[in-house]
Amino acid sequence: MKYFGTDGIRGIPNQKLSVEFVATVGKALSVLNVNNVIVGTDTRESKDMIAYALISGALAQGLCVEYVEVIPTPGILYLSKIKNTIGVMITASHNPYFYNGIKIIKNGKKLTEVEEKQIEAFLNNPTLRLMEIGSLIVSSKLVKEYHKMLFPYAISTHLRIAVDCANGATYKIAPLLFNLITGSLFVINDCPNGKNINEGCGATCLKQLSKIVVEEHCDLGIAFDGDGDRIICVDSKGIPVDGDLLLYVFACYLKDKNLLHKNTIALTIMSNLGVVRGLNKRGIQTIETPVGDKYIAEAIKENNLSLGGENSGHIIFPRITTTGDGILLAMKLIQILEETNTLLEDWFSDLILYPDKLQNVSVKNKTRVMGVPLQNQIEEIKEELHHDCKIIVRPSGTEDCIRVSVMAKTEELVSEYEERLVSFIRQLDVS
Repeated sequence: MKYFGTDGIRGIPNQKLSVEFVATVGKALSVLNVNNVIVGTDTRESKDMIAYALISGALAQGLCVEYVEVIPTPGILYLSKIKNTIGVMITASHNPYFYNGIKIIKNGKKLTEVEEKQIEAFLNNPTLRLMEIGSLIVSSKLVKEYHKMLFPYAISTHLRIAVDCANGATYKIAPLLFNLITGSLFVINDCPNGKNINEGCGATCLKQLSKIVVEEHCDLGIAFDGDGDRIICVDSKGIPVDGDLLLYVFACYLKDKNLLHKNTIALTIMSNLGVVRGLNKRGIQTIETPVGDKYIAEAIKENNLSLGGENSGHIIFPRITTTGDGILLAMKLIQILEETNTLLEDWFSDLILYPDKLQNVSVKNKTRVMGVPLQNQIEEIKEELHHDCKIIVRPSGTEDCIRVSVMAKTEELVSEYEERLVSFIRQLDVS
């Protein structure tokens, strides 16, 4: 699509996300046939500029808007569901502060491809309905509805916990909830200034969290991303535990409790083969989807599954929520560790992860490079490795580059075949 990426519309304010363009996106919400809109943001300095530009467009189309200001993305999904309306989250998730974005939700779910195409059609040919101007409420009252939903999951624990809020949307609610469940809590990066969201912290950079976990002898570290819809953890030794490994814990726990429907979970193509093999040994099958939590949500619904997620930390328990919710995931994980009297690292003693490597290769012509010769080369490599590998080669949606990912049994194999593919792509680009 021209405007929508894998997770909404994203860009740099005053460039791609100009005030005029964002206002047009606000007008385009009218095609979704809902009269009310709830708008929330993370903590970026551009949040109010983007939010009010979008709100002005929505008001011009006669929509009624409630601006709740800072709230995690799953809070907007929850509110749009219980209010049966449109939710808009102004966020660029894990990206640096100078990016921002627009996530549009309808009745608690991210837009379908058909709905995204409706928005795109309007953006390509905008029109203005002649009607009364809509109304605006600026209030954080609705945020408390989301908080009330979270409180029942706050179960007391003996664990010493460190939490990294990424100076993002969880900076208020996460410390509040975790202080309710443990007397040993260490919170970092909960002082946003508009420019420090995700800056050397949170789910994209675990160095600070690992350090405090080790220094304070914590049992668990939890890192949120900028908009709070996912988590990455560190164990008691300060070692990172990504979404794949968290999914492994959740899947094994649910299976042991006979709560894992069809003994199957949904993963993306980026998930580690070692985790897939480990799940298979435990009698758990996997369904692979393209990258993006919306594809995980679709696979869960189509196959009536109990669990799915990405290695980035987006994990969905459909019985609890229709999207990833970092705070809910953290509470669920703590419940499991408390109930089983285990530490996070205890779950991975027999798991052997496959090494992998991702490299971006700059090219002049993505379409030509991604042709038949490259596909044949990929199949040839898979056969040489007896298909005990993952080769993912895809064009970037925003940059002039090809993303090359190789996963195999050893570091040597990964390096060998990664360089072979990169060299082949460069030859194709100049031929």
